[in-house]
Amino acid sequence: MIFRPLPEVLQGYSRGAFWQRSVVLFGLLYVLVLIAAGVSFAVYGTNILMPVSGLLAVIAMLIVWVLPESNNPPLRWMRRLFFGFLVAFLFWPDYLAFDFPGLPWITAMRLFAVPLAATFFISLSVSKTFRAELKAILQPTYLTNRFLLIFIAAAALSVLYSRSPGDSANKFVVAIMYWFVVFYVSVWVFSKPGTIRTFAYLMWIFAVLTSLVGLQEWRLQAIPWAGSIPSFLTIEDPVIATILSATVRSTLGIYRLKSKFFTPLSFAEFLAFTTPFIIYFIVFSRNYVTKFAGLATLPLVFLSILRTDSRLGATGFFLSFLFFLVAWGVVRWMQRKESIFGPAITLSYPIVAVGFLVSTFFVGRLRNMVWGTGAQSFSTMAREAQWDGGIPKLLAQPWGYGMGQGGQVLNYRNPAGALTIDSHYLAALLDFGIVTFIIYAMIFVTCLLYGAYYLFKANTTEHLLIIPCLILVSIFVIEKYVFAQQENHTLVYMSVAAICAMCWRIKNEGKGSTL
Repeated sequence: MIFRPLPEVLQGYSRGAFWQRSVVLFGLLYVLVLIAAGVSFAVYGTNILMPVSGLLAVIAMLIVWVLPESNNPPLRWMRRLFFGFLVAFLFWPDYLAFDFPGLPWITAMRLFAVPLAATFFISLSVSKTFRAELKAILQPTYLTNRFLLIFIAAAALSVLYSRSPGDSANKFVVAIMYWFVVFYVSVWVFSKPGTIRTFAYLMWIFAVLTSLVGLQEWRLQAIPWAGSIPSFLTIEDPVIATILSATVRSTLGIYRLKSKFFTPLSFAEFLAFTTPFIIYFIVFSRNYVTKFAGLATLPLVFLSILRTDSRLGATGFFLSFLFFLVAWGVVRWMQRKESIFGPAITLSYPIVAVGFLVSTFFVGRLRNMVWGTGAQSFSTMAREAQWDGGIPKLLAQPWGYGMGQGGQVLNYRNPAGALTIDSHYLAALLDFGIVTFIIYAMIFVTCLLYGAYYLFKANTTEHLLIIPCLILVSIFVIEKYVFAQQENHTLVYMSVAAICAMCWRIKNEGKGSTL
C-alpha cells in the first residue's frame, strides 16, 4: 500500500505542537465556559449579561488572535463601517436607542462601532500587509503613536486600582471602541486620497443640519422630537428626561439650544470644531458655488452658537479665524515667495491677534460672548472651587483614582444637587494621576508639532486639509480647561488621526505643487 501525503488545505499556516497537545483541553474549556454562562444566566437573570458578555468578548478576541494569515482582510467593510459610524455620530441623538433589560443601550453609534472594531481587529490579526501599512503610515508621527499606546496601557492599568473597577472597566471598553479603535481605523482610512475631503464635507453638512434642527428648536423652545419619540426608542432614565427637557440660563431665563446633543455646551463645541472646515472650503475651493455656500453657512453656525449661550463656542468660533489666518499666511509665504500677501499677513498677525484680544475687553457685545457677564460668574466660581478641592485629592493619591472616577472623587455638586466637574484636565488628573496625564497631553502636543512641521511641506489643496484638523485639536486643547464633557472626543481622535495620515501623505506624495 502506498501512502500519499495529504494536500495542504491552509498553506503557510501550521498549528504548533502546543496546539496539537492542547486542542482537546481548550475544547473542554470552551464547553465549560458556555455551561457556566448558561447556569449564571439561569440563577442571576439579566444582571449577569454584562459580565458574561465581557467574557465572551475575551474569547472572541482569542479566536481572532489565532486566525490564519489572509490576503483578503475585510478592509472594504471597515471603510464602509467607519463612514456609517461617522454619520451616526454626527447626526443621530445617542439617547434614542433600544433599551433591553440587563444590556447597555443599543445606540446607532454602537450598531456601527462593534462591527467596526471587529473588522479592525480581524484585519490586524490576519493581514501582515495591513499591519505593515498601518505601521508605515504612523512612522512620520512616531511619538504621537507611542504616547497613545502608553496611555492605553495606563488607562487599562487604572481599572485594576480603581475605586470602582466595574465602572472603570465599562468606561475603558467605551474608550477602546469610540476613541482608540476609531483613531487607528481613521489613520488608515484618511491615508487614502479623497477620504479626508469626504470627512470635511460631512463635518460641514452636519453642522448645517444640526443648526437647522436648532432653528426649529428655538422656534418651539423645546427639542423638536421630545414629545414624539417612539416607544421602542424611549429610555426610562432620569438623565434622559433631563436631556429632553428645556435648558434655560437660570439668571436670565434664556433658552439654550442643544440640537441633537446632550448639552448646549457640547453643541457649541461641535460647531466650533466644524468652523475651520467651512473656512477651508471658502478659502481654498476653486468652485464659487462652494465658496458662496460656505459664506452663507457661517452666519447660521454663529447664530446657533449664540443661541447656546456658550462662551466656549464663541471663543472657538473666533479662534478658528485667527488660527486659520496665520496658517494661510505662512503657507502662502512658503509656497509663493514672490507674493506680498503671505509675508504681510504673517508679519502683521501679532498686531491682529493683540487687537482682537483688546477688543474682547472693550467692545461690550464681544466681551460678553468671550468673557461672559454676571450671569456666567457662578460657572467661573464653580471651576475655581473645583480646582481648590481637587488639588489636595490629587496630591493625596498622585497616581489617580481610576478611569472615570474623577467626578466621584471630587464630589462637587451643582445647585440642583447633581455631581459635576467642569475641567477635563482636572477630571483626567484625578482619573489617571500626574504622570499619565502628562503622557495623555503629549499625544496632542506632539500631534500639533508634527502637523505644523509637515504643513510647510504641503503641496496640494487636499494636503491643506491638515489646517482645519490642526485648528480643531488646538481648540480642544484650549477649551478643555473649562469643559469636561466627552461627547465630541471621538471627533478629536479622528482629527489627530487625520493629522497623522496627512503627515504621511505629505511626506510620501509627489513634490509638484498644485497650490
